[in-house]
Amino acid sequence: MKNSTLRIAWRNLGRNRKRTLLALSAIALAQLTLVAVNGMMAGMYDDMLRILTGPLLGHVQVHHKDWREERAVDLFMDGLRAARSALEAMPAVEAVSPRIYAAVLAAPGTQSDQPSDAKPAMIVGLDVQVESRKGGILESLPPEHRPQHDEVVLGKVLAHRLGVRPGQQIAIIGQDADEFPVSELVAVKAIVRGNTDIVNRLGVLMALPQAQTLLALENKAHEILVYGKDYRRAGQLAEQIAALPAFGGTEVLSWRQAAPEFGNILDMKNWFDLIFVGIVFVAAAAGIANTMMMSTFERTREFGMLLAVGSRPARLVRMVVLESVILGLIGVLVGSLLGSAVVLITARTGIDYAALAGTDIEEMSFQGLNISYVLYSKFEFRNILFGVVAVTLTSVLASLWPALISARLEPVEAMRT
Repeated sequence: MKNSTLRIAWRNLGRNRKRTLLALSAIALAQLTLVAVNGMMAGMYDDMLRILTGPLLGHVQVHHKDWREERAVDLFMDGLRAARSALEAMPAVEAVSPRIYAAVLAAPGTQSDQPSDAKPAMIVGLDVQVESRKGGILESLPPEHRPQHDEVVLGKVLAHRLGVRPGQQIAIIGQDADEFPVSELVAVKAIVRGNTDIVNRLGVLMALPQAQTLLALENKAHEILVYGKDYRRAGQLAEQIAALPAFGGTEVLSWRQAAPEFGNILDMKNWFDLIFVGIVFVAAAAGIANTMMMSTFERTREFGMLLAVGSRPARLVRMVVLESVILGLIGVLVGSLLGSAVVLITARTGIDYAALAGTDIEEMSFQGLNISYVLYSKFEFRNILFGVVAVTLTSVLASLWPALISARLEPVEAMRT
């Protein structure tokens, strides 16, 4: 009996192929939109999170309690070696990256005595080995182009403003932690295109020991970025670090605390997921309800005959519901296949929004974060699952009214229709 009900439900979908195809197309298009658009947004948000928790903030950051407000060269943390050892001994910590920052003037060659040629810059003293790992500032540079000794790496924009190329020299003028003037002539080892303004527009990237010596900051750092094994547990990691004796009196922040506006933006993705699931609901409800209602009225005589020969009303309800569920699931399957194909292709090729808009701008800047206009999608199976659940529920709900109408038919009156 169940098999015959299923066969009848399947056969009935082909009675009015044009109407069935229209309903299928609406559901498939909605599911295609859900999978493709949410995949593109997942790629964009993942890229933003990678930049945010990579070279910009880390998972947890530790610094002098007044550092974020003033960013003065003398607001440092002392006892760096002991603090770093304490962090690296924590099981949840994957990497530790101390940094030094100092505002300076940079000029090409030996022209430090010509103020007109000097440009504002920022020394970023960093651990070259740690920052060469995946997600680090120096990730894109081969080993032979990384800074060491009296060499630096310049941000792309700063190098362009200074008019220098790798192999040339720049003069740096600034002030050390004791407020004494300092100057240094260094060779430009390479030019890097960073994902943050502080690197791209101002960055004079220098090996940490060299920066410490130049700025009188031996065994000191302005900031320690801590990378945990799971960015989602950054809040717990920050609490554990703050409880260590080595960090008494410092400010310890998770990436969400350090940049709450970015955390709120990233959380918006869940709302967008729900919005597109709602689109699938509406498309499925409109297509299935219309198809099932028209199909029910067209088959009133047939339903009357089935009731007259002994079929129970519950069987008619199952038949109509099965038709709508089959219709919805076929639409979801087609939309999922097409949407997955779009996501997998664009995950490899990317989508260049700048090219689509007819501009040659490579990236956009938002609160110090440089986000590429080339977007790479990310496949998320949950988007397919959302569509399947949404359409299945919608199919059942949208078919209940026509199913109940068919179940309440009087056999004799229905056969006269």
